Amino acid sequence: MITGIQSDGQRIREWEKYISFLNTSRYSLQVLGSALFPSKRIPKKESISVQTLNYQLYPFQQKILEKINSGTLIVGLPTGLGKTYLAGAYIHRMTSRSPSRVAFITPSVPLGIQQTIFARKQLNLENAYFISGSVPPERRKELMVWNAGYVVTTPQTLYNDFLSRYENEIRRAKEEDDPVGHLRDVFEADGFRFPYDLMIADECHGYIGDTDGYAILVSAKASGVKILALSATPQLHSPKRLRELRKVFETIESVSIEDPEVKQQMPSREISILRTPANPRLIAIYRELYNISKELQNRIANIYGTQHARGYCKAHGLCVCLIALKIMRVRVVEDGASSVSGYGIWKMRELRRPIRDLGFKSVLEAYSELLALHPNHKISAALQLLDSEQFKKAIVFMESVEGAKELGGILQRERGIEDVAVLVGKGYMKMEEQASALMQFRERASILVCTSIGEEGLDIPSADIEIWVDPPSNPKKWIQRFGRVLRRADGKSVAKIFALVTPGTHERNKLVGVMRKVEKTYGFTQRVSESELPHKAPESQTRLTMFH
Repeated sequence: MITGIQSDGQRIREWEKYISFLNTSRYSLQVLGSALFPSKRIPKKESISVQTLNYQLYPFQQKILEKINSGTLIVGLPTGLGKTYLAGAYIHRMTSRSPSRVAFITPSVPLGIQQTIFARKQLNLENAYFISGSVPPERRKELMVWNAGYVVTTPQTLYNDFLSRYENEIRRAKEEDDPVGHLRDVFEADGFRFPYDLMIADECHGYIGDTDGYAILVSAKASGVKILALSATPQLHSPKRLRELRKVFETIESVSIEDPEVKQQMPSREISILRTPANPRLIAIYRELYNISKELQNRIANIYGTQHARGYCKAHGLCVCLIALKIMRVRVVEDGASSVSGYGIWKMRELRRPIRDLGFKSVLEAYSELLALHPNHKISAALQLLDSEQFKKAIVFMESVEGAKELGGILQRERGIEDVAVLVGKGYMKMEEQASALMQFRERASILVCTSIGEEGLDIPSADIEIWVDPPSNPKKWIQRFGRVLRRADGKSVAKIFALVTPGTHERNKLVGVMRKVEKTYGFTQRVSESELPHKAPESQTRLTMFH
């Protein structure tokens, strides 16, 4: 195993320390979940009435609210424009005069926790509960949790407790042109009544298809439930998706961030492309990885055919090696050299043969020497920016899990574990731990370091600045990342992104290419500036070499 600025054991111990901190701190999902679940039996069905809100809508949000009638509506509201606040105002309008039973459906446990806390704090609903699937069905039944007047839950939990017995009928209904009418007849014949009068479905673009979420939408509609469905994704024009949505929703309202009334309430958008020079050895290694990839592609084409040489096949060992090699070549510059130190592909024979352009050293030898001198130019640049910029909240995006953990560890050692949250995928963090990290960032930490897990499906608090260690790989990621700094707060006039690109590599072309697609597909534009990373001898350049 290759060693860099830290040994594998050191990294593992630091990561375990952070996970332990999350699980035992006041941000722990287990602690929060227990506090938000009913502690006593709820013997009778309750209703809620929201009389006051602890916030005010922007004019454009008020305009959207006025369009929501007693039927149903889906709002394609881009990230950062207050979906949850709009939902709360809708609940207030619908329940202030006529108490109702409300269900708020979220696609994940972390979002569920956040939405329940929102209801308690912003809607003044002390008896808002999060009904988690982690609590056994028998316990849910014993406490009669569904009698609560306001519940936040995941689609699977609600489906299992109320709709699973209609599984076959729901499956047949989805095949019909009128699934709502089919289920209406089924439910009327069986005497079934949906347990809530009003439902909010968050991130509902992900419900379409053979999902528990879509089954709930169709079943609720068949039962006459008033539904407000919310989506952060701007791409609501897929013909297939629209056909399915129109089976449930009479009105589909798509909100553009270019709408003058929306734009007026948003900070201007600016992306600063910072050229971040890498050590010439890294560029040489990057080029040799390309040459070796081409050699491997030719071998694969001769053995298995040109289709396999494109790098998508996972059926053959050589094809899998090609995929891993291409990923490593990208990551070594996009997230820095140390981010790929644990890759198994380093065992590949071609990476251990002498190469003339590397001074007759192998790629592996050249890489090992590089790590000792310049372990990660991208992490060094991110540290420099965080030192020089003023912010209350900052988010750092990078694709590499190991890179995010490494950067997070350095920052936690410098600033304290309380002040730096780290969010990575489920392979490294349980959903409960992800939620705890988000709660830490919301309540205390000033910096969040995260991988693409933070790009969508999670309610991440607003940030003053963002640093993109690597370029987003597609327009959806671009929009979602930008959305984290689009909220206007404390007089913020500019939503500023710093994008780090390595000269002499593919990074700038990739960044600009995705940006052009974003502008063409979504009409999302931003001011662009380009400059060298400031050379003010940051401490971070030396700090990185301190942790061997």
